[in-house]
Amino acid sequence: MIITGDIVEISKGVYWLGVRRNRQLEVNVYLRIFKNGDKTINLIIDPGPPVIFDLLVDRIKKIIGGLEKIQLAFINHQDPDVSLNIMYLNKFNPKLKVLCTEDTWRLIHFYGLESKNFQAIDKFKSLRGRLSTGHVVRFVPTPFCHFRGAAMLYDEESRILFSGDFLGGIIFSDDLFATPDNWSGIKTFHQIYMPTQDAIRLAVENIRKLNPPPRIIAPQHGAIIKSDLIDEFLQKMYNLPVGLDLIGTGEVEKDYYIEAINEILNNLSGKLSKAYVKKVLKQFKSDGSFPNLFDVVNEKIVDIKVSPRESFELLVEALIRKQPKQIRETVKGMVLRASVDWNLPLCKFVMEEEVDVPSILLDEFDRDNVN
Repeated sequence: MIITGDIVEISKGVYWLGVRRNRQLEVNVYLRIFKNGDKTINLIIDPGPPVIFDLLVDRIKKIIGGLEKIQLAFINHQDPDVSLNIMYLNKFNPKLKVLCTEDTWRLIHFYGLESKNFQAIDKFKSLRGRLSTGHVVRFVPTPFCHFRGAAMLYDEESRILFSGDFLGGIIFSDDLFATPDNWSGIKTFHQIYMPTQDAIRLAVENIRKLNPPPRIIAPQHGAIIKSDLIDEFLQKMYNLPVGLDLIGTGEVEKDYYIEAINEILNNLSGKLSKAYVKKVLKQFKSDGSFPNLFDVVNEKIVDIKVSPRESFELLVEALIRKQPKQIRETVKGMVLRASVDWNLPLCKFVMEEEVDVPSILLDEFDRDNVN
């Protein structure tokens, strides 16, 4: 692995140009340079959103000299975090060819692209394309993961599968390559954004048909997965209920919520303080006007009296409300991990972006109530 500044060469001629900004959902962009004699083709894969465009420009210049030298772009699907930079790349090279499905093109052409820039991967015989350098790329359909026209790109020479959102995940560290611990973030991401297990299983089956099999899976979010984890993660993915599968099962067993809540409270007592946990639980002691949400013994939940999911949401809100950002982030991380471990629907407060109130607006509010 060669590291040049913020650039990582993950395989010969394959560069990671993504960012790590200490956020749970990061963006990965890849540059593939195909060379054969005096012929060179530069392909960018899922060029990402405008917020990283300046960084992208600097890194591409370091490798190939300028954006005008990118001749091809592959787009997994049309979401702006995946594809919006394509409109800027097109300005630098009006002859840029965009490879994507027809379903994806129907939406990304609204970014100002013209039909002359488009090449439909659906039209390639056997979903294979041969470049002028002689290299072969394959297109792997993954319908409804999570868009109808989503498709992956498989580079036969490097044996890297560029998988888009599939096998992407939220992350808890800046590590570029996945470890077994990354599964929890992958699981959570898919349960939020993928519609059904049937779509997941079709994608897994299509990946398993690749011969030779990929030695690296490079998603658009999260960590890059090397060969020692690929089979393990694919098998877990195949059996993962997501989206509508979870909604259709109704409430998760109350015992799961009790176990998850007690795990969170125990961890917070150790990392923050027992007094903090005791103070939060005291808020739920009934004044007689409404039943207790929880039965509590020695700062431990022994029963939930109303809807487990709604009670869980209220408790998480109480743990976060009016707390400093460091405590809020600690709570969110623990809640997220417990939700994954106990297979609970993700609490809405965990994924909400923290937005600081501009000081110029504070006069319009009660300052005592602003964190």
